[in-house]
Amino acid sequence: MTLHRRAFTSSVAALGTSLIVPALAQSRTVEVSMNQAPRMEFEPATLNIKAGDTVKWTNPHNITHTVTFDPAQAANAADVALPPGVQPFGSDDIEEEESYSHTFAAKGTYKYVCKYHETMGMVGTVIVS
Repeated sequence: MTLHRRAFTSSVAALGTSLIVPALAQSRTVEVSMNQAPRMEFEPATLNIKAGDTVKWTNPHNITHTVTFDPAQAANAADVALPPGVQPFGSDDIEEEESYSHTFAAKGTYKYVCKYHETMGMVGTVIVS
């Protein structure tokens, strides 16, 4: 059986695309809003994502917030949890119309807070599978 160079090149190109496109399509960005009414909260408060997905927190209001995955910065260290081996991380102050994004590589449960409004119930959870 003879395979022409053009047919071979097309076959290899199609195979390469079929291998790359699903890998790119698997990761996504999930949006979280930092709300202040009727109460201080992350919306949604709990996310279920896959490893490689990115979460983007946006502050649409004029009250400063943070996204804090560091138990040392929490009012109650139990409000923050990280999977084994994951180092603490988080945002600086997030002002009105600003955002913070993080891509989650390690599987597990991540609990986080806004360090300014944690005691008002502004806590969240990201579950990465």
